[in-house]
Amino acid sequence: MRAFLRPLTLAAAFTVIVAVGVATAQTVVVTKAPPGATLELVLNAATIGTAKAGADGIGTIPVDLSQHGGKSEIDARIFVDVCEMSRRVMLLESGFEPPAPAANCSRRPIFGVFLVREVTTLVVETAEAAPAVWIRQGPAPALWLNPELASASGKSVAKFLLPKGLVLFGGGGIAMYGNIVGVACGVATVACTGSDRRPALRVGGDYWFAPFLAVSASYLKPMNATADGSGSNDRFNTSLAPHVATLTGKVAIPVGRFRIYVEGGATYHRATFSTTETIDDQIITVDGVTQTITGGTQTFEWKTDGWGWVLGGGAEAWISRSLAIFGEAGRAKLKGSAVGGGEGALDETLTYVVGGIRLRIGR
Repeated sequence: MRAFLRPLTLAAAFTVIVAVGVATAQTVVVTKAPPGATLELVLNAATIGTAKAGADGIGTIPVDLSQHGGKSEIDARIFVDVCEMSRRVMLLESGFEPPAPAANCSRRPIFGVFLVREVTTLVVETAEAAPAVWIRQGPAPALWLNPELASASGKSVAKFLLPKGLVLFGGGGIAMYGNIVGVACGVATVACTGSDRRPALRVGGDYWFAPFLAVSASYLKPMNATADGSGSNDRFNTSLAPHVATLTGKVAIPVGRFRIYVEGGATYHRATFSTTETIDDQIITVDGVTQTITGGTQTFEWKTDGWGWVLGGGAEAWISRSLAIFGEAGRAKLKGSAVGGGEGALDETLTYVVGGIRLRIGR
């Protein structure tokens, strides 16, 4: 199973570049450290190498893993401890957990399980905000260690990284109710028309743990579905006004500046169903006597709430590191019973298509 997950993780993380080359031993290169900082390399529970960062913030730690456990290759998770004047890179095999970070240090995990072989070079960026790793089976390209060379040659090696953390979004579109018009019209009316395709708004936020994994919460508000009907001497107006909250998980496929995703989870709704009926006055004759039966207007209303499900998917395109546009579609189940008891119930399906913008919050 691990052999399958390893390449999948590397591809999905988008922080890893794999190439082919030749080297004689493992090498760990630490970049973006404070000049003069102490650099440490830890394998499982033991420190196996140290170095000092130069004036350019780069330090190299050569290491031969075969001298530490007798293995020619390992599958390892990577953690980076960021301290004021030190950086600690930890390679942990399955079954090992990192010790607690030192005081005034913060820990940054790098997502993935990485194959470290006898010819592997790891280049670990240890910037405080977002450490990252590049891995190559062979020596590291010069551009990985000196990005200024790319500017001098007129080529850019910078890769757009899809944002992680908190992303807020908002947009509008259309929502289509499933059966509310048919239920409201029933079978006893002479004429009945309804509006079950209504404008809708959706606002919320995503929290991306990785470029391909997030949780999301949102508020979905379609405009009221309505139905107007009439009989021989009566008429009615019915409306359904729902408010829908969603809580979902998202799984995405990142492709450059694009992210294609699916989501699924739960809905919670509160809705008001109301009908206003007007009965006209009627004139009848009984035994030759004409009488007028007075009509009137009455309103029936009940409220429901309850839990359902939601499934959907969409895509987003990042114009900059802070702004994206998106489009998505989904289907939500609104199912619940009358608030405060009673016989009222709601069993409705809501299909929505919306588009809008996303805004990354924070660094």
